[in-house]
Amino acid sequence: MNWIINILWDTTVATFDIVVVCFGGLFLLGLLLYLLARYTRNLFAKTLGIRAELFISAWIGTPVHELGHAFFCVIFGHRITKIRMFDPNAGDGSLGSVEHSYNPVNFYQRAGSFFIGAGPIIFGSLVILILMYLLLPNSYSALQQFKADSSFLNLDGIGVVQYFGMISSGFSSVLRLLFSAENMGNWQFWVFLYLVMAIASHMELSPADLKGMMSGFMVILLLIFLVSLIYAIFIPGTVSFLYATVPLFNFLNQLLFMALLFSLINFILFFLIVSIPSLIIKGSIVNPFTR
Repeated sequence: MNWIINILWDTTVATFDIVVVCFGGLFLLGLLLYLLARYTRNLFAKTLGIRAELFISAWIGTPVHELGHAFFCVIFGHRITKIRMFDPNAGDGSLGSVEHSYNPVNFYQRAGSFFIGAGPIIFGSLVILILMYLLLPNSYSALQQFKADSSFLNLDGIGVVQYFGMISSGFSSVLRLLFSAENMGNWQFWVFLYLVMAIASHMELSPADLKGMMSGFMVILLLIFLVSLIYAIFIPGTVSFLYATVPLFNFLNQLLFMALLFSLINFILFFLIVSIPSLIIKGSIVNPFTR
């Protein structure tokens, strides 16, 4: 009985460890991106009008968002039944959409629902990476800062605090490289900054996206538990091969941190632009936290 309890405990701990370090950042950063996008839209609605956002950021941000959904539909074998890359005149008020169907008894396709829902933040991060490579002269140096440290792959697994410490380590170095005097004196940097702010402000996960992710996440959670159980029973004291995916998620989370930073810059800049005239004319600032 003690053996069974120990096995179940080790399996549960390993499952929790892997889930947090691999998917915790996606949920947390996706939520923060959603909140920033919502507050930025509130500013548009209260000042320039919601349609102004279409010409400032949505024209590029929305197609990248929808391509993120469509990309993972193709990867996981979902059939795309309808796609609207950018349709601001849609009757439901959305700017775009991807409708798809799949076989619910196919575990691969069901697991894919998670990545399809998270597609905008994953695909958007890859687009930012490509833009960095194409437009920034010192992009290679910045990309070097994003390399994941694999030294944590030991028999003790990964500590959550240690993991998020790794994500944040070197992040200040990346910021110094991005906002260097060399970059800021280059027109390509300003093109990069505008495009990334526009894309990042539309990378958020909507409630509908999160709902679609959950069925896939439950399948992934079950698979992680079963793999961890097999390791705990047959090869105890060894590290699951699932830990080998952590550097990839570490890299992705660092890109998401950068996207979050640019989304925050976008929000602060627009808040200052609209609030200073409002303060002078009306004697009050615009509240972005209410509709």
